[in-house]
Amino acid sequence: MRAQGPAGAVVMGVLLGWVALVTAQESPKEEKRKGTVVGVVTAKGENWLEVKADGEEKARRYVPHWRGGLPDQGGGFDKAMLAQIRITPVGSVVRLEWEFEERPRVVKLEVLKKGG
Repeated sequence: MRAQGPAGAVVMGVLLGWVALVTAQESPKEEKRKGTVVGVVTAKGENWLEVKADGEEKARRYVPHWRGGLPDQGGGFDKAMLAQIRITPVGSVVRLEWEFEERPRVVKLEVLKKGG
């Protein structure tokens, strides 16, 4: 198929755009980024903690998943994970399972060696 003049170029562009859209919709959804980190808790707040993983230069901040709706509807950070963060002292060696949803989210937190 060969485009004839400006109108043909427009038709060809629309056709190629449609093919690209259909192809993108058929491709499988990108797999969720996730992993496990072993490292030292370098800082923490009320609803986050930073862990410097073995071999990393800089600590990364992890927050719990958001559960429920908006705050006025009772939504908020995962209460069980907030409790675990609260009792984990800075300086502790932890194993942390995470997944990326807007930012790194802590899924599971295990203290291997208590610090502080």
